[in-house]
Order: sequence, then C-alpha cells, then structure tokens
Amino acid sequence: MLGTQGLSVGSRLFEVIETYSKNTDTRRRFRAVSRWLAGLLLISIVGCWLFLYIDSVYQRRRAESLFADLRSLDFSTAGFAEVRDIMIRSGARPGSTCIPQNCTFLLRIMTRLPRIPLLDSKARFFYTTLPYIGVRSWIVYAQFDVRDGKLDKSEAGVWEYRMERVDYNAYRQLIPLGYAVVTRREAAAFEYGPCSSQEYQVRVSHGVFKFPSDGLDTCVVQSAGTSVKRAFDVHLSCLNNPFRNCRFDELAPSAWADYSAMTR
Repeated sequence: MLGTQGLSVGSRLFEVIETYSKNTDTRRRFRAVSRWLAGLLLISIVGCWLFLYIDSVYQRRRAESLFADLRSLDFSTAGFAEVRDIMIRSGARPGSTCIPQNCTFLLRIMTRLPRIPLLDSKARFFYTTLPYIGVRSWIVYAQFDVRDGKLDKSEAGVWEYRMERVDYNAYRQLIPLGYAVVTRREAAAFEYGPCSSQEYQVRVSHGVFKFPSDGLDTCVVQSAGTSVKRAFDVHLSCLNNPFRNCRFDELAPSAWADYSAMTR
C-alpha cells in the first residue's frame, strides 16, 4: 500500500516537474522570439532612417551643384546652349519640341517624402515626426524660359516643408519656408508680378490666409551682374540640420543681409 502511494506521489511530482519544464521552455522561446522581433524592428527603423537621410544628403548635393552653376552663369548673355547644359547636368530632360527659339526647361530636386501622395493625417504625422530624427523634407525647383535663342526669364528656389502652428490654439499645418529668385531681361517685365519695376528687390512674404508660408523672394534684372550673384548665394546645409529648421540668413545670407539693410 505504501509502495503504491509512493509511486503515485512520485508520478505526480514528475508530471509537475515536466509541466514546469515545458512552461519554462515556452517562456524562453517567447522571450527569444520577442527579442528577435524587437531587433528586427529596430534594424528596420534604423535602415529606413539611414535611407532617407542619405537620400536627402544626395539630393542636397545635386541642388548645391545647380546653384553653384547659376552663380557662375552670366545671365545677361546666357543663351540656349548655356541654359541647356546646366539643366541637363542637373538632371533635367528637355522635351522633343525644345528648340533654341522656344524652350522651357523645368527641374525638380526633392527628398523622398514629397514624392509620395499623402492624406492630411498621414502628412501631418510624417512631416511633424521625421524632423525630430533629423530627416527634413524639401524641394528645389528651377524654370528657365529661352526665347529666340536667349534667356528670357527664370525662377528658382528652395522650400522646406514644416508643420507649424499659426497660433497657440491652432492645429499644426503645413507652413513651408523658402527662398526664391526671379529674373527678367528688364525691370519693366516685373510690372505684372509681385515684384516692382526695380533692378533688384528683396521682399518677405507670408502667403495667403488659407495657405500661409514664410518666403524670402528676390527679383533681379539679368544685366545686374553683382546683384544676380548675390541673389544666387544659396546655402543648403541647414536642410540636413537634425536640431532645427532653416532660417533666411542661412538659406540666402546675401539676400537676407540686403533685405535687413533696406528695412532698417
């Protein structure tokens, strides 16, 4: 009788030990899988951040090369060949109908996020979150119109996408900050635009009520050599600043200095 009871107690003890061992193994496997998934998630996040950051640096260097070419371009004598070479070197592809008598060159250089169509909530999330990890979204654009073999007019600029509040009680919304340069053959050609009929003018704009923005705009006649070079004195390193947005004095130091001097 005692022997049978002893065997029964031993059997139950063995079952308890075996069940505990199985539970322990299950918990260990669960922890191992959890650690593996956490590591995979971390690697994915770091990989995505690295991809976006490297792409931003690469696009920024392309844009810096464009502005370096524009600083060295003689706008007063620029013709079809000079404009075409700069645009092609920067990545533009003229259409089949582009001829020296009539051609419009368009160029866009941008980071990855503005290329993706996003709804309001998703756009607000990404444009608000990514700058905190050093990934900023921006676009550089250029348009050059050639007529009768000569440069007729041009527009070029850079815009950084920012999510800001108009006031403390408002939701964050897209309020881009940017700098733009507009050139014409003569001052009279500025008559029907935001620029006045002057050879060189720098102004600050804040968009319209429903579409606010912070813009620094320069209008310059193509024959004003020194002013043209100052207008295209553009620095883009702040676009990869992981701590804060760009400022006008960083993006366009010469134009901002001229604006500050005019408004004193």
